[in-house]
Amino acid sequence: MFSKQDLLESFPVVEERGSGYYFFQHKLPKLVYEYCLKSAEDKDLLTVTEDTADRDFAIKVVDQAPLDLSREKPTLYKLSGNDYGFTHALAVPSSYHSSLKGRLEPKRGNLFLCIPIFRCEFAGDESEAEFRDMISRMIPVFRWQRHVFPKLRVYFDNPATASGSAEDGVLMKVPTLVSEIENLNGVVNGFIEITNYEAKVVEILFLEVDVYTLIRDRSTEVTLSVDELKKEILEFSQV
Repeated sequence: MFSKQDLLESFPVVEERGSGYYFFQHKLPKLVYEYCLKSAEDKDLLTVTEDTADRDFAIKVVDQAPLDLSREKPTLYKLSGNDYGFTHALAVPSSYHSSLKGRLEPKRGNLFLCIPIFRCEFAGDESEAEFRDMISRMIPVFRWQRHVFPKLRVYFDNPATASGSAEDGVLMKVPTLVSEIENLNGVVNGFIEITNYEAKVVEILFLEVDVYTLIRDRSTEVTLSVDELKKEILEFSQV
C-alpha cells in the first residue's frame, strides 16, 4: 500500500481525492505522464497516460477492475462506455511493467497497471516478454486518444523480396501487413499466414496478377481482388 508521503519522495506534487486516490505527474522535456493510483491494503491500481489529463476516466478504469486479479498473468475486464471508445482494460501485475520503479520499488509487489484497450489489441494471455514487446513496439498504451492497433501475428515467406519470418511469426502493424500483401503480388511460391487476437487464422496465396486466394480456418478458400483482400483483412483484424 502506498501513502501520500511515500509518493512525495519521488514526485514533487501529489493530489488526493476521496479515500485512496492519488494524482501526480512525471514531467519530461517533451512529455508529461499523468498518474492515477488507487491504493488499498490488498492491491494498488495504477493508470498512466501521456496525452490526456482525464481524472474521472482514470478513476473509472481502476474502479471497474475485478476484485480478484491474477498476480501471475494479465486480467482482462470490460469497461463501460467512454469518450475514447475503449471496450476493455487489461490489469497486469508488477512483473509485467516498470511503473513506479526506483525509490518506490519495495512497495510495488501489489501494483497492477490498468491499461484501457480496444478488444482486438490484446489476447489477454500475453507473457511478460510478449506484453513488454507489444507496448514498446506496437501499441502506445499510454495514449488514450490513439488509433486502434490490432494484434496480428504474421508468418510469411516471400522469395522475391528475400523476406520472411520464423514459423511462430512476428507481430505486425496493419500498414506493414498491407505492404507485404502487395509485395506478394506475382510471387507464386510465397505465402502470408495471419493470426489475430482470437487465435483465428487466415492464409494468403498469390493466384494471378492482382488476384489472391484467401484460406479461412485452413479449410475454406475464396478468390479476392487486391482491394477485396485488404477489406477482408481489416475485418479479420476487427479494427
